[in-house]
Amino acid sequence: MPASIGFTRRVFAQQIGVTAAMAAMPMFGVATAAAQSAGSGFSFAVCGDTRPMMYLPYKQGQPDVTKLFVEMFGLVMPEKVAEAVVRKDVKTIFDPVTGELIRIIMPFESRSEVMTLTVEKGWVTEASVEDVKLLPGVHRTIFRLAGGDWVAREIVKDVKAGRAKFVVNSGDVVWWGNQGLTITESPYWKRVNDTMLKQLPAPDDEMRAAGL
Repeated sequence: MPASIGFTRRVFAQQIGVTAAMAAMPMFGVATAAAQSAGSGFSFAVCGDTRPMMYLPYKQGQPDVTKLFVEMFGLVMPEKVAEAVVRKDVKTIFDPVTGELIRIIMPFESRSEVMTLTVEKGWVTEASVEDVKLLPGVHRTIFRLAGGDWVAREIVKDVKAGRAKFVVNSGDVVWWGNQGLTITESPYWKRVNDTMLKQLPAPDDEMRAAGL
């Protein structure tokens, strides 16, 4: 793994072990500071499920976006059915000036639910769901990209201020693994690196002595 990401294979394996242990705690969807005050322990920050939604840096006329949705729908239905559903029910809207993808309207969990995704600079910034049968016109927001960015900023602030020594992330980080099959290609890992990892200070002597 590249030095720019801030992980060696050994440290990454250690972090996976810590993450697996912490994942049993009821912390999903919440960033919180957990203090370990006994003995010579460390205070650390814990966060989970702060991943962004899909990365869709497409312009009008590019077929890749259709292929991507067929792959995702294909996780829960046969490929031929997925392709038919995408072509019939997934609507993409592009900026008339720049040609960039700005909105997606697609099926959600039930037959009557529709999800709307707002896209800016390739990233889904907001997702809302409307039940066109039971609650027509009512859009329930289920995701905002700004929430994960806020978590990253607060964690960086706490580590830099000395309130936390390190960060445990219980997942998820990556939305779709087929978008960048390696850590150097993945837009999701790059975003984590830009918003948090490369902003964290290097480990001090005390942390290195503890094997962190």
